[in-house]
Amino acid sequence: MEERRLEVFSAVARELSFSRAGLALHLSQSAVSQQIAALELELGGALFDRSRRRVRLTPAGVALLNRVDHLLGDFAEARRAVAAARGAVEGELRVASSRTVGTYMLPHLLAALGRRHPALRFEISIQNSERVLQTLLAGQADIGYVEDSVTHPGVVLAPLREDELLVVAAARHRFAQMREVPLHDLVAEPMIVRERGSGTRRISEEHLRAAGVRVADLRIAAELTGIEAIKAAVETGLGISILSSATLAKELTLGTLVARRLQGAGPMRRSIFAVSATGGTELPAARELTDALAADRHPSGSGPTAG
Repeated sequence: MEERRLEVFSAVARELSFSRAGLALHLSQSAVSQQIAALELELGGALFDRSRRRVRLTPAGVALLNRVDHLLGDFAEARRAVAAARGAVEGELRVASSRTVGTYMLPHLLAALGRRHPALRFEISIQNSERVLQTLLAGQADIGYVEDSVTHPGVVLAPLREDELLVVAAARHRFAQMREVPLHDLVAEPMIVRERGSGTRRISEEHLRAAGVRVADLRIAAELTGIEAIKAAVETGLGISILSSATLAKELTLGTLVARRLQGAGPMRRSIFAVSATGGTELPAARELTDALAADRHPSGSGPTAG
């Protein structure tokens, strides 16, 4: 079966309309009809019932629909395996990344990679570290990036670089007058935290426990998923937060936020990891992107501000 015919079948089955499928695929209705007719001839039976005013799947069409995504996936995997064997940086690169890495560390690297390899396409999924692992295990990504040391027999981790977490407060907050934030002052403030499953949240809580802070004693004012939403909430004075230095460049430059280390606790450092499926094929594009991330020294809010 030809891949293009399966793509056309999938579009018609999804839309239940030859004309709408044609629009989605940038094909004329007659071209769609020709592709479907050729597929039906190849399979020896009708896939759609066209005898009524509406297009309907036949039992044979339903049977094919249950397999078409898998079949198209096999075509894609075959192309990727051949490209990897040739060392070609082309086709589709599926990246699953944590929010910190995906939003603040990868964009300029992806742009540079795309300029070097115009035949390369990106599919980027930005999630928390827990979801990145799940995406890789489901075979829906070629490479993942997290700032959390995950453990699972189905994946392999490679440390790339270090990142530092800092206490973040509004520029007018009392922490702006401090060089470092004492632990008792941190506990006294309302805090805005990331969602559960976030590497930033897990690692910051581990550091606080190691410093003698009972996480249960923290005054949680809000739990937010997006880093930009957290920074905006901190700017308005809703509370303080703990975020990666890599996420703060714009706000520190504009002077809307201040970033401080904890007093007597040591830097809250963590590693950025590349994550890949055990036994999977390493695409040349994934290797090149990973090497670029490991070597990158792109400016970011990489340390506490003087205030």
